[in-house]
Amino acid sequence: MNSNLKTQFEEWEKKLNAYQFALTVIGLDANDRPPVSGAAVRNEHTAFLHGELFSLENDPQMYAVMEELMKDEDLDQVTRRKVQLRLKNASRIHDVPKDEYIAFQKVLSESEQAWLKYKKTADWQSYAPYLERLVEAQKKLLSYRHDERDPYDILLDDNEEGWNRERYDAFFAALKERLVPLLKRIMEQPVPDDSFLHRFYPADRQREFMRQILDYVGFTPDWGKLGESEHPLTTWISENDVRFTTKYREHDPVAGILSTVHETGHAWYAHDVDPAYDDSVIVSSIGAGMHESQSRLCENHLGRSESFWKANFPKLQKHFPNQLGGVSFDEFMRAVNLVRPSLIRTEADEVTYPLHIMIRYEIEKDLFSGKLKAQDLETVWNEKYREYLGLEVPDAASGILQDMHWPYAYFGYFPTYALGSAFAAQFYSRMAEDIDVSALLEAGQWPQIMAWLKEHIHRYGALYPSSEVMEKATGRPFDPQYYITYLEEKYSRIYGLREER
Repeated sequence: MNSNLKTQFEEWEKKLNAYQFALTVIGLDANDRPPVSGAAVRNEHTAFLHGELFSLENDPQMYAVMEELMKDEDLDQVTRRKVQLRLKNASRIHDVPKDEYIAFQKVLSESEQAWLKYKKTADWQSYAPYLERLVEAQKKLLSYRHDERDPYDILLDDNEEGWNRERYDAFFAALKERLVPLLKRIMEQPVPDDSFLHRFYPADRQREFMRQILDYVGFTPDWGKLGESEHPLTTWISENDVRFTTKYREHDPVAGILSTVHETGHAWYAHDVDPAYDDSVIVSSIGAGMHESQSRLCENHLGRSESFWKANFPKLQKHFPNQLGGVSFDEFMRAVNLVRPSLIRTEADEVTYPLHIMIRYEIEKDLFSGKLKAQDLETVWNEKYREYLGLEVPDAASGILQDMHWPYAYFGYFPTYALGSAFAAQFYSRMAEDIDVSALLEAGQWPQIMAWLKEHIHRYGALYPSSEVMEKATGRPFDPQYYITYLEEKYSRIYGLREER
């Protein structure tokens, strides 16, 4: 093995990580609502740092070093994977002129700030030009990759390797075939009462209770920090510095709790990667679908379960006696798992959630193909919510401006939410064969559940592609039927649906 080349690569990666660390912290600050008048200066400095990182990533000498390392048959597996991932990531901007890349980052920063501004006023038409410019800037970057695939297929593959429109079309068709009839049958049943969840739950009191939830899920402030943001998200800085946010809704405390539980799934994943890979591309290049599988597993398979709430409902009831004092456990569980079409994706029930993703996927495809212009998206969005979910969208804040993904250029990301949910069902099915998940939840032993996930999934990071991790963890290739069957069985039981013959 050529140790000199390996040393050069490792020193180069340290520099990359230092720049990325600074930009990540700046990004966190931007989400913490800094003074609006200082945005122009912040954007200029951020764009400069991105330009410096761009130059470092595109150092021709390092390309030569990495290409030589990949030819070295004696190179260790971990370094080979790091080099492979770095080459793949860097190839996305290898031929992009520096001024074009800096211009993209400036357009991106402007889009982010505009979304924060216009969501407050529910003004899509004022935000639309920013998205239009961002999409065109993204397409221009893609044009330098000399990839003959459709631009949107490239983005889909960037977010989860091996996935494109053809595979996602088939995936969503399979979900639609079984879940639409399931939803129809559920909607024919009596609607459980959930009015007690929409009483007034002061945010300050929810923040107090959340400390108990964080303790239950094994979160400790020595490796993570919980904050608040308009859209909950998780940001990995290092193994022992994981930041995540939640959002408190004063007329839906369960939404805030499940949001936190969801983000802790992401946080545990980042925290549990083998420390040998800390501060490296093996952590930062985990596929979006894989990451979402862990948050959805925590939110739905664990957080919506009876066992989770047997441990936590008495605490919640004690914390909010006036709102929940007369509510039985069975009533509460029916409300937690209520199926009802809703406007907000992050508050959607498990059955309708994939429909939210399908709406975004279909719009995003048409936006990138040129079939739709940004200014027309609000109308199309509202039509699809009417068609798929039977809902009238009252304003852009609860409609097309609700998500931060498009304003932040997370194009091709939305479909991974549904894919991650399907991954989660298969992972959970296998985990339940090895350990008594229900008993552990009731006993408050959440970290033991995370230990199984760490052993079979988390510790690898991106050392292997998702297809290999799935095989290692479950012994089977990915199969969406686990997800479909899980939803059918769970909600047929909850709503007393008889098997159709």
